Amino acid sequence: MIICLWVSSVMAIAEQSNKKLTKADVITLIEKQGKTPPDWWDSVQLNHLPTLDLNWPMKAPEPWNNQKNVGQYIWDVINPNPDRWKEGVKLVHHVLVLHKDDPAKVKRDMNDLGRMYHDLLEDWARAAFWWKKGGGNSLGLAHCYWKLGNKDMTVEILRRFGPDYTRFSSIIRLWGEIGEYDKAIKLAEAKANAGIPDSAYLAAGDICRLAKWYGRSITYYEKVLDVPSAGKQKDAIDQSKARAKANMAAVKLFDALDLSRIPDGTYHGDTIAYNGQLYIEIRVVNRKVESAKVTRHNEKQFYSSISDTIGQIIENQSLKGIDATSGATITSEAIINATAKALASAMK
Repeated sequence: MIICLWVSSVMAIAEQSNKKLTKADVITLIEKQGKTPPDWWDSVQLNHLPTLDLNWPMKAPEPWNNQKNVGQYIWDVINPNPDRWKEGVKLVHHVLVLHKDDPAKVKRDMNDLGRMYHDLLEDWARAAFWWKKGGGNSLGLAHCYWKLGNKDMTVEILRRFGPDYTRFSSIIRLWGEIGEYDKAIKLAEAKANAGIPDSAYLAAGDICRLAKWYGRSITYYEKVLDVPSAGKQKDAIDQSKARAKANMAAVKLFDALDLSRIPDGTYHGDTIAYNGQLYIEIRVVNRKVESAKVTRHNEKQFYSSISDTIGQIIENQSLKGIDATSGATITSEAIINATAKALASAMK
């Protein structure tokens, strides 16, 4: 699969991430957008397998069947295919109407819409609208508030959480994304002391990299490598170690990277991602990154991380300060690391 984002597509991302809105503005925007069909609505047909059971039971029957169960169809067929994301969203809107007399299913459908608008389409207002109505994923809602331009609303939710025991340190990473680096590092240290050091130190390293504290980031990545690979979490620990090694190698390239020393041309790099190697192609014109595309990968649930990370690289014309601390983190950081290798190999 080839996924490409050109310079002309980046400005909308930059404009949205830089704006700041009051709480009243955010609430108004969420209500207005949430009650209005997206611009693409009429151009996307309701399309799904005729074998799908649109009744979509709350508990999927065994065995796994992505040709019958809506949730499994979304996971296996919709999520890995960006050209079907809008089609998937429209399908869930359709089943929400069908389930209008079943409160439990309505709540489930609303929360699924929140996830899809957030993870797939980066439509923060509509994601927030449906998560608020469904009453689920307060951490996701906090991220929407940040993306919509109100840090205070994000912090208000984050303060409700205690220690971070999530698999990928999601709470810690969101604190880092909003610029509260010291708070994020403190939570990471607490998580490490509570017995989950690999995930905690990896998140701490990523946050330090985002903050451009490169020496500290390497220190934390080295701590990941020191965690014993044993017990029930051995596979997860080994994965954290592989990520730490790749991230550390990329960090060591950051300060040396100089676009003015890279001739015009197309360059390639690769690195480990969640499900294997990820390959990237970078085109440099007039000492600037004109385009970037992931030419091959084995990721399944990468969501919008590919287009978003590439967009940040092109907009910033640098790998410093690129956010890989939220969303599909592993895919995002792989793009950054592969780009670092590609550009470093081209410097003269």
